[in-house]
Amino acid sequence: MIGTTGALLAAAALALLLIAWIRVDKALRAWPFGSEDWPPGLEEGTELEACPPEFVAQIFSSGDLAYVGRLNSRELQRRFRHERNGVALVWVQQTSAAVQRIMRRHVEASRRSRDIEFMTEARIFLQYAQLRAACALMFVGIGLAGAQGVRGVALYADWLTQRIGQVAREFDAGLRAQEMKGAGPS
Repeated sequence: MIGTTGALLAAAALALLLIAWIRVDKALRAWPFGSEDWPPGLEEGTELEACPPEFVAQIFSSGDLAYVGRLNSRELQRRFRHERNGVALVWVQQTSAAVQRIMRRHVEASRRSRDIEFMTEARIFLQYAQLRAACALMFVGIGLAGAQGVRGVALYADWLTQRIGQVAREFDAGLRAQEMKGAGPS
């Protein structure tokens, strides 16, 4: 049985999560491209290019905020934080959707493969689970601390996304080579 202190801490943590969730939801509703249908006109099956690591580092950097802070305009600072947090949230949303697509394709390819290595698949799954947890943490963290507050997690998530994408591409290339070898003349 938990004590009064534990119950109060749990209630405070839940209240913070609820506040963060509401703030994030409000920020995403204000953005026209907060959905997975962005950018408009992207054809079905077309993949978005991943953001370069430098771009991701800039989104979550505190350098621009420091510059805006030196301009001594509270309204400009408020708007900058709102816009930067919106961009960061869209990036988290797009990253999460991209990794889900990568994993869905990988699972489909794995079903066709004849020689699955358990350790490789376990490693890919653990990286995927880490990335999903990082996206959830960033989603809440941006609502509580802003984009600059989750910079380390964002850089790690970006690296992990690129790593998972590379492993999936290598797996697909190996599977295609295996299928072509099996389809050749006997």
